[in-house]
Amino acid sequence: MTSAQHPRAGVDTTSLGARLGQAAMAIVLAIVSVLLMVATHRAEVTLAGIDLPAGLVLGAVLQVVISVFLWAATGTRFPLLVLGSLWGILATPFLGEGAGGGVLMPAEIAGQAQFSGWIVQGLGVGIPFLTALVITLAPRSRRRAR
Repeated sequence: MTSAQHPRAGVDTTSLGARLGQAAMAIVLAIVSVLLMVATHRAEVTLAGIDLPAGLVLGAVLQVVISVFLWAATGTRFPLLVLGSLWGILATPFLGEGAGGGVLMPAEIAGQAQFSGWIVQGLGVGIPFLTALVITLAPRSRRRAR
């Protein structure tokens, strides 16, 4: 490979086999992400008398890392779109009806509204789409700066 050749020039990212591999990676990581984020989204850490939403922060970091990994490993936005689209579908079974809302994401506990369930869903779906948007817009802003 010469220094002028782009490292991904020979990598096929658009064939059916490549797309199926990208989708498979996104599906597996979406399952892992949903299970971890839904299970830990209510975790809190108390520092200096302030309850910090550690589960939501760790979930957001996980989703950012997964999104960046999928883009870096494949060089395309397709697995990010699969991840964002599947996240809400895969989280749906955990939103079953219970007293006061969902079982794992209750609407209220002891009369106090619980917004962490909505936030974790927004993070799970939104971060992959925002990452794809940033990747799409970044080359355009670099061209304008020249």
